[in-house]
Amino acid sequence: MNEPTEVDGVPLHVIEMTGEPGDVILCHPFFWHTTSSNVLDYPRFMRTKDERTEEFLFLLLFLSIFNLLFLSSSLYFVLRTPHSKRIIPMPSNTYTSPTIKRQADAGCPVTGLGAEFNPFGEPYLSDPYAFYIRARTEEPVFYSPEIDHWVITRYEDVRAILHDPATFSSKMAQSPIKPWPEKAMEMFNARQFDIRPFLSNNDPPSHTQVRQFLRNAFTPGKIKWLEPVVREIVVTEIERIADWGKADLVKELFYETPARVLFAFLGIPDGEVNKIKAWSKGRGLLTWGNPSDEEILALMPNFIEYLQYCFGHVDALEKNPGDDYISELLKQLKEEKTEGVTKSMIVLALFGLLMAGHETTSNQASNGFRALLKHREDWDAVSKSPTLIPNAVEEMIRYESSVISWRRVTNKPVKIAGVEIPKDAQLLVMLAAANRDEAHFEDGEHFDIRRANAQQHMSFGHGIHYCLGAPLARLELHILLEELSRSLPTLRLVEGQSYDYLPNTTHRGPSSLWVAWDVE
Repeated sequence: MNEPTEVDGVPLHVIEMTGEPGDVILCHPFFWHTTSSNVLDYPRFMRTKDERTEEFLFLLLFLSIFNLLFLSSSLYFVLRTPHSKRIIPMPSNTYTSPTIKRQADAGCPVTGLGAEFNPFGEPYLSDPYAFYIRARTEEPVFYSPEIDHWVITRYEDVRAILHDPATFSSKMAQSPIKPWPEKAMEMFNARQFDIRPFLSNNDPPSHTQVRQFLRNAFTPGKIKWLEPVVREIVVTEIERIADWGKADLVKELFYETPARVLFAFLGIPDGEVNKIKAWSKGRGLLTWGNPSDEEILALMPNFIEYLQYCFGHVDALEKNPGDDYISELLKQLKEEKTEGVTKSMIVLALFGLLMAGHETTSNQASNGFRALLKHREDWDAVSKSPTLIPNAVEEMIRYESSVISWRRVTNKPVKIAGVEIPKDAQLLVMLAAANRDEAHFEDGEHFDIRRANAQQHMSFGHGIHYCLGAPLARLELHILLEELSRSLPTLRLVEGQSYDYLPNTTHRGPSSLWVAWDVE
């Protein structure tokens, strides 16, 4: 509104201004704030006609009162915003520990993209990359009140953050995006699990000890041992469906294959696949999703059962070790090869790997093959020339990563891309956005299996927390691409299909991928 009016015969000019909580409005001192209730989202001012000195002093007093009223009004709207609750500190015996002050309460500016960003709904779930393009161009760093995180989207910034654990701690990497209600906390803590920061949510020096312990058993020889296991599973499953002419690759191949490979690696029977996959999905929602309090309470029993299973499996392998990764870790622990590592940490390694080691690979295969099959000339090239496969795998991972983001918290005030970010601020580091940053990847939105720097993607992280399982994931994707292109060279996407994604901040992959091929 911007129009003249009269009040008691005095001509006035009324201007109504809109803004967001935390906005600073600069104005001439001869402006009056008209009183209004807190149901309004904007401040209101009225210009005075007379500019006498004595009234100036009165106006200064009035404006001081207004500032207090405006700040109170701003706080009211911040607190009534969805997800405005403070993060509930998790007890020390849970798998999360950091207490992070909600940055919205500290007056973080909510800009256009910040207000728009919703990682749990459409259109973001179907196509986050359109949003990433805008973010990298318009606001490469912005604050999201929806999840109480600063969102980072450019390659240079993402890489720098992951490279600097002293400034950007990983201590809340596994903390729930949405705090658990008190009753859920009580259910979990009643079990008295020995849970502490371990690998992805741990900082040096403890992280250094743990990672070295895990890496000692995660040898190239162990990966080489798995190669015939992977190939046998893949070939058998392709032969099973070869005469069908049409199939959902997620259901028939990508869902179980990485899990079966991982289970062989961890010494878990094949029959546990469906149960553990279901647990993993629930854990994904509890940690990175936006479930209601009722949904959280419904998921907690399975989450607890998941952890109990891990403790039980480690106990069983301790009594009867096999030729597997967990048995090797237990052997190292018995020989006291690494200080500061306990049996419960091996349980946590199993707990993490049972999700990270197969869910991400399943999603990556689904994302990658969808991208490759959409670019027919690249699929045909790979089918004719298998030497292209290693780089094609890297481009599949770069172009549409299964892990689209990770999390950090600032240990001190920092400036990222010119934006001041306070201490204890939570960061959502957008790996997938960085992977298409044209400042680093020329024509980054284009899929190119011959891209020279495809392997420089951020999908496996960077720095001290670089994914230990990256060699295994690459091996599985390589064999899948090799065997599918050899056995089913006419493979193509079924037209008109839709893709559904689990609503969460971090993990992305379609629930189905229908393909067809010619049958002789």
